[in-house]
Amino acid sequence: MQKWMTRFLLISLLSLFFFSCKSYQIENAKKRENGVATFDNRYFSNPETDYVYKAHIEVYGNQLSGIFIAKRMNDTLHRVVFTTDFGNKLLDFELSENDFKVNYIMEDLNRKIIVNTLRDDFRLLLKTRHTVTDVFENEDYVIYKSADKKRFNYFFESKKDNRLMKLVNASKSKEKIIFGFESKNSIFAEHIAIQHKNIKLKIELNQISN
Repeated sequence: MQKWMTRFLLISLLSLFFFSCKSYQIENAKKRENGVATFDNRYFSNPETDYVYKAHIEVYGNQLSGIFIAKRMNDTLHRVVFTTDFGNKLLDFELSENDFKVNYIMEDLNRKIIVNTLRDDFRLLLKTRHTVTDVFENEDYVIYKSADKKRFNYFFESKKDNRLMKLVNASKSKEKIIFGFESKNSIFAEHIAIQHKNIKLKIELNQISN
């Protein structure tokens, strides 16, 4: 009995090891020759546009609704402001690829893990240009892979109309964050959903029409 249990535990541990080491794979996608140096996410790229959304954020038990405004200040810097429907400020960030400044954040959100997670989410959402390392394709999408520190970003561009439909931030083995986009063109996303796989954070943005 003891010998059988030892063997069972060994097989279980080996199975867990090989499963955890499995590389992240895009369903039905094949690698193709990479003739692209960069991928440009144009959804927040125009400095003359104020990107205004009705927002709902669920973060570690806190549920917040209000107005989300993003503004491109220059080639590298964005400013993000989140307020209540009545104009009371909930957070105010300035961020670029290498710099980050908290102008304001409400007390309930002022925890390091929340601030850092929101910083990284907004940084990835707003960053315009990404260096491409590999290109894949399946029936519906051309997928551009970009290295992001210890992770990777996969940009799913529709073959039909060249719109960015999905952005997956993944480790070497599994998805960590999924950004979903709904848009009528390639320069403005009317709906954005950000879903974390391993923490309790979800963000939904819906365009407020002028």
